[in-house]
Amino acid sequence: MLRLAKQLVSAGLVLAVCVAVFWNGLYGSFFFDDAANILYVESLGLTEFSLPALQEAWNSGISGPSGRPVAQLSFALNHYFSGFDPFAFKLTNLVIHLLAGSLVFFTARRLLIAPVFAGLVAALWLLSPIQLTSVLYVVQRMTSLSALFVLAGFFLHIVGRERGGRAGAVWLMVAWCLFWPLAFFSKETGALFPLFVLAWELIVRRNKSGYLDGFARVLSAVVGLGFAAGLVYAVSPSGQWLWAGYGMRSFSLTERVLTEGRVLWFYLGLIIFPRLEAFGLYHDDIALSTSLVEPWTTFPAWLGLIGLVWVAWRTRRQAPLLSFGIAWFLVGHILESTILPLEIAHEHRNYLPLFGVALIGGWALERALAHPGWQKTLGMVLILGLLGYSVLVTTLRAHQFGDEIRRTQIESQYHRESARTNYEAGRALVARLEMVSADSPQYSFARSHYEQAGKLDPDFKSSWLGLIHLNCSVGRPAESEWIDQLSRRLRESPFGPGDRSVLFGIKEMSNAGTLCLSRSEVERLFAAAGANPTTTLSSRAILHSWLADYLTLTVRDLPAAQAELDKSLAIAPYNPSNQLKRAQLAFLQGHRDEAHVLLDRLGDEGLVNSERETAAMLKDCLDSAGSARCVGK
Repeated sequence: MLRLAKQLVSAGLVLAVCVAVFWNGLYGSFFFDDAANILYVESLGLTEFSLPALQEAWNSGISGPSGRPVAQLSFALNHYFSGFDPFAFKLTNLVIHLLAGSLVFFTARRLLIAPVFAGLVAALWLLSPIQLTSVLYVVQRMTSLSALFVLAGFFLHIVGRERGGRAGAVWLMVAWCLFWPLAFFSKETGALFPLFVLAWELIVRRNKSGYLDGFARVLSAVVGLGFAAGLVYAVSPSGQWLWAGYGMRSFSLTERVLTEGRVLWFYLGLIIFPRLEAFGLYHDDIALSTSLVEPWTTFPAWLGLIGLVWVAWRTRRQAPLLSFGIAWFLVGHILESTILPLEIAHEHRNYLPLFGVALIGGWALERALAHPGWQKTLGMVLILGLLGYSVLVTTLRAHQFGDEIRRTQIESQYHRESARTNYEAGRALVARLEMVSADSPQYSFARSHYEQAGKLDPDFKSSWLGLIHLNCSVGRPAESEWIDQLSRRLRESPFGPGDRSVLFGIKEMSNAGTLCLSRSEVERLFAAAGANPTTTLSSRAILHSWLADYLTLTVRDLPAAQAELDKSLAIAPYNPSNQLKRAQLAFLQGHRDEAHVLLDRLGDEGLVNSERETAAMLKDCLDSAGSARCVGK
């Protein structure tokens, strides 16, 4: 009982320290992809517990092939209890982090002998600075939720395999039939669960039992067949969508793969030697590897990764936890740090892989303490020094993230070559500080950040919209050079999903009455994006619809708006939102019969709550004798 009490006190102390370390960061804002995935998704504004509302939240995701419905539902529940309060969303993320850290402890306890070393592993995992964005960057709840369910399933798999019998089978069923799907539908990285389990079966369990049993053999065969089937699908015509993203990137498949070799060592450097200035929300300042010798570190990086695989293989019997820790880290990066056309680097990709590194740290300390003398002293100094320094760096980072201007200005000093970091620094100044005139220091600082972002990345577009918005805010006209640059980049540089936000921003600025561009300039920018050969059909449909909104609400040119909306519907004829807009346009133009037909054809399927309300109001207006009174609505 005394030992248990000490363990509970120690665990409580670690969790309390974790809360204290992250607390200041909870006061920060939403940023980056939080807007597109949370704030702009109407279905997440949950106000009632009804099946249709929950289904809308479940189906509201725009990230990944699955839409990540479990994470989306959690965002909706957050809104139900707190509205779009960033503190509440970040606090929820911290709770998830603490739960995942508890699972790290229990899993490490199953792998290590003494609870003190399992506690050390959990502390290293919870308090590492590289974990910060998975907590304080709200949308990365997708990452932390997926990791939570992977860890839960992995722990129950170990329990089930070690217990055996009917009780063991029940635990295995829960792990594979409940937690694995929850992990996958939180984020697609949950698909790696069978590989984590297989690594444990082939290394740790095999080392204990001395052989592979039937379950492990079947799992090996199934995973092998699944991997082979995945390769066949990836190279088949049906799987070409997997590679379509490279058409919207500034790098090729070869360049990404070569660069990721260096990126993995960069991640390990952030974990083992955390330096405050090396961390950041964006790492678009990492140079691409164009060959094995350019830059020269590419070849040694890949040679080192091959060396890690060799170490894992050679130590699988003599030091299975060392081997398993390496395998866990590498498996954790198979999806996001290899061949898929994702951005080059993000710290949150280490949220789950970090467990492998922390496990090696706990194992190494356990080995060192078994040998009295200098090895014991050195092991204690290194591990405790790393833990203490990690706490310090994480605390400083959390303080940065507690205020958007503080975060962006500090990161822009640390990452001067990052276009995105400079853009965010300018955007934060514009959003938070009042622009009295174009002579104010804030205007100069924001303009400098935006211009630097545009110079650093020849494909970056948001910085030029930022400059336009900046001048509009202080009553100045947008400079023609900015419009020319933005138009050229929209037309010629790869057009990614994030670039749609530029056109969305133009539409929203016009609706808010803060846009200082003429109609011809707005249409020129939309036409440039539409003429880009890398713009997908789905993006073209959205752009035509947004331009129709601009022409309707700002210009009041209904025939031109109808022409744009018809172009959108020609691409995506079954889009319910655009069908509703088309019915509204028909009504506004006095074509009541056409509006009736369009509205009857539409129904309610696929509409969100506000659109259903609009459709009901429109129907009421069409059915009432005095429909003219509805035009103003």
